[in-house]
Amino acid sequence: MQLRFPALIFLFCTALFAVAQDAQISPAHVRVAQGELEGAATGMGPFAFKGVPYAAPPVGDLRWREPRPAEAWTGVRDATKFGPVCMQPESRLMSISRSDMSEDCLYLNVWTPSIKTAQAAPVMVWIHGGSFVSGAGSQASFDGTRLAMRGVVLVTINYRMGVFGYMAHPELTAESPNHTSGNYALLDQIAALRWLRENIAAFGGDPRNVTVFGESAGASSIAYLMASPLARGLFDKAILESPGLLMTPEPELKRDYRGITNMEAVGLAVGPHIADLRALSADAVMEQSYSASKKLFGPGGTGRTRLRAATPLDDPNSVHLAWTPFADGYVISDQLARLYAEGRFIHIPVMAGTNTNEGNLFLTHYHPANADSLNGWVEQAFAPCGKQVLTRYAPPSPAPEQLHAAADRLLSDSLFLYGTFSVARATHGYLYRFSRVSPRAERLGLGSYHSAEIAYVFGHTLNAPDDFTEADRKLSDQMVTMWVHFARTGDPRLMMSSEWTRIGSNGEVPYMDFGDTITPKDFPDTTVQIFSELWPPSGKAPGCGKK
Repeated sequence: MQLRFPALIFLFCTALFAVAQDAQISPAHVRVAQGELEGAATGMGPFAFKGVPYAAPPVGDLRWREPRPAEAWTGVRDATKFGPVCMQPESRLMSISRSDMSEDCLYLNVWTPSIKTAQAAPVMVWIHGGSFVSGAGSQASFDGTRLAMRGVVLVTINYRMGVFGYMAHPELTAESPNHTSGNYALLDQIAALRWLRENIAAFGGDPRNVTVFGESAGASSIAYLMASPLARGLFDKAILESPGLLMTPEPELKRDYRGITNMEAVGLAVGPHIADLRALSADAVMEQSYSASKKLFGPGGTGRTRLRAATPLDDPNSVHLAWTPFADGYVISDQLARLYAEGRFIHIPVMAGTNTNEGNLFLTHYHPANADSLNGWVEQAFAPCGKQVLTRYAPPSPAPEQLHAAADRLLSDSLFLYGTFSVARATHGYLYRFSRVSPRAERLGLGSYHSAEIAYVFGHTLNAPDDFTEADRKLSDQMVTMWVHFARTGDPRLMMSSEWTRIGSNGEVPYMDFGDTITPKDFPDTTVQIFSELWPPSGKAPGCGKK
């Protein structure tokens, strides 16, 4: 008996070890509609599933078509590596090289705290920014581990961009059963959300509690999705961080609107025949689209694009790319400003905000010696209200640092704050402003720059001790808590933010300032009134032009 008892103990412990091993390994396997996936546990606990296809590769004849359903696979698919990122210019800022890119790029990534839970977790879907031409869901800045540790299923997605994501063309319109073309990036995002509604439960997520959130072009995409009938029923809440270009005049499919070149004309400039363009390599298409943009929108060109934050105020020879969402009559039925003004959008809980110094990131090479370049650009870009805009944003002196600060305020207000405020007001949402300046931002002289809040929202202030202080980490903890609480309930408020209320219908505009402290403040809507006069949602002539 003395020999058998230790043997029984050994066998019992071996069985327990096997069960424990199985408990650790088996949750890394999930089954979705297309087949079985094998992910991996992260070093901090949550499980990650990377490079999961949500649509068929948009290659060959599927280039410039609506996304098709992902194909099924046999066996177990490895989901431990990110999929390729979508085609884009190489960028040191994005840390994306040419070898990372492919047209076969419609993949998403999932971080989950647990596969097998008694209660499904709220889902947060991140839509990355990048001026509609760059970025990827696999960027290190968007690692979802820490958010998953807070009890949410975190998803990031790729979507087509640039000429592949937005190009319209008369031949594409003719071959479409919906009599339209372009906005493939938005259709990709809709396809990803539809896939998640059908499959996220396998990862422990609640398909009836999905929050989309994103920054810059990603946040702008969300505003368009909220106004698209094709996206209805696919998400339940929205967080818009520093959306750009919203409520400014945008291109349309076939007609020039307020002088902005229509998107079919831009597509014809890239190439007269779609069959020829589909026969080119992806790199050749990008080169051809850049040459077409330079010819159409460069010096001496006859085209005109919408106002952009990246407009170099001191470089009249700059090429301004045309690739953005637009009113195509199908995905987006009308000018976005008109849709929101008339209440034609998905009515869900919304939180939206901007950073104090949004413009600084786009002005790193802007060092004018005098005010001529600033004044000339403002009068042209904000015509016929350029003089009124200059009066409001006039620098106190012609010193270069004052001119730079004035340009920062103008870009921050016109291309970020105005549209964000308009969405928050239309949706009676929660408005915020991020004003914290980290040690790194202070060293670079950027203030609270565009995208600065991302590290706080994703809990990454712990990753770079030289760039952030204990105060930054505390602020990050509070913001993560609010973002997650909003995803769970539709309300970001906690005891420390109980005075933060939604924008009301009687003109009151409260907002939460995320700075050295978290403080509720009031936002006078006259701050951006000049831009509503310049870009009236009705489409009528600018009001300030009559003064």
